[in-house]
Amino acid sequence: MRFIKPATAALAIAMLLTACNTVQATETTTTTAANVTTTAAPAETQPAVTTLSDKFAGKTYRLPAYAETLPNLKDVLAENFLIGTAINTDQLREGTTSLDIALKHYNIFTTENEMKPAYVNPEEGVFDFTAPDKFIEFGEANPDVALRGHTLVWHSQAPQWWFQGSGDGGLATSEELVARMTEYINTTVGRYKGKIKYWDVVNEAFSDSGNGLRAMNEGSFWPDIVGDLDGDGDKYDFMEQAFYIAREADPDAKLIINDYSLEQDPKKLNAFYDAVKSMLEQGVPIDGVGIQAHIQLEWPSVLNFKMAIEKLATLKEINPDLIIQITELDVSMFAWNDQSLTIEMTPENEKKLAVRYADLFDMFREEAAKGNLEAVIMWGYNDGMSWLNGYPVGGRVNHPLLFDRDLIAKPAFWGVVDRTQIDAAVAETL
Repeated sequence: MRFIKPATAALAIAMLLTACNTVQATETTTTTAANVTTTAAPAETQPAVTTLSDKFAGKTYRLPAYAETLPNLKDVLAENFLIGTAINTDQLREGTTSLDIALKHYNIFTTENEMKPAYVNPEEGVFDFTAPDKFIEFGEANPDVALRGHTLVWHSQAPQWWFQGSGDGGLATSEELVARMTEYINTTVGRYKGKIKYWDVVNEAFSDSGNGLRAMNEGSFWPDIVGDLDGDGDKYDFMEQAFYIAREADPDAKLIINDYSLEQDPKKLNAFYDAVKSMLEQGVPIDGVGIQAHIQLEWPSVLNFKMAIEKLATLKEINPDLIIQITELDVSMFAWNDQSLTIEMTPENEKKLAVRYADLFDMFREEAAKGNLEAVIMWGYNDGMSWLNGYPVGGRVNHPLLFDRDLIAKPAFWGVVDRTQIDAAVAETL
């Protein structure tokens, strides 16, 4: 999944900063660790709203994401769960508005692209940790945040040379592929031992058909090449090996198995559940499950989502410490089979999205109170950077997140913070 940078966001920020009556609501400090500078809000010497441009004077709801008067998501949800976002290291540079927003609202971060194997290990014997090291520097400079490594074993955005070798048809042999996986996990997880709290060890391994593992017909070479190493009749072995290797590389990291459509496809959920249950019963060191949650405005129902979380939570009977995370949340304004390129964000649609987020986060809070949910990570922090722009329909413009392309809080933001404010947020216009 990829982000598309908004052309409008930088222009909007420049306009805002130029129009400011006083200094911007956040400023950088001189506290630096590993070449990364943290940010902190200045002392409040006058009403915070006067630090915003005239365009936002008197506004209550549609404020810039970094505005002091805007509630901090991480504080609002502090008693419930960690709240995070996917981000790339160029958005975490010193002095950037994106860094201000990240530290204001989030306390758990996933690298959106830069720790995927295709970028880290593009050629045999070649490892490029330039971007991942910057991510670690950000974490070291801000010790109150948690970092997630994404991802170790995936059929997509993996180096194709991993799957080529001396086997039939030029494919790698089981031994070759396991050796490459072992080297990659040992090198990458070992490098960041004690610095990354969570790893998505295995990502999207399950078939969209609901019939078990994704195989070559769905783009994955893993189960067929690695095969059944232990002779137990299944092909979970590549996943099992990945978790064992990752545990040895960093005994304290939380190891996650992550997949999509678990909240909306009972067949896929059941196949995922059965596999994780089997592996846990065999002692495979799986510490948690990740529900990606790339969902739509109308689908799935909150009830179905809730039931998926609660089904996965029954795995605590095997591992009482098992954690559940929502790992890649966004809400498309389009149904899956809709081929439209655009949708107007009318007050009606703004309210629909806000209510959708309110309903979801009410349910998330309930599940967290039961001990069934540890974290919710948004897949991006503003509409212009969402991978849903252009997917699954080329040229599409989507509006799936809490901040718009100009980094302004949407009514959806208030749906998360306080649903009683949705109508007022919808009514307030710029």
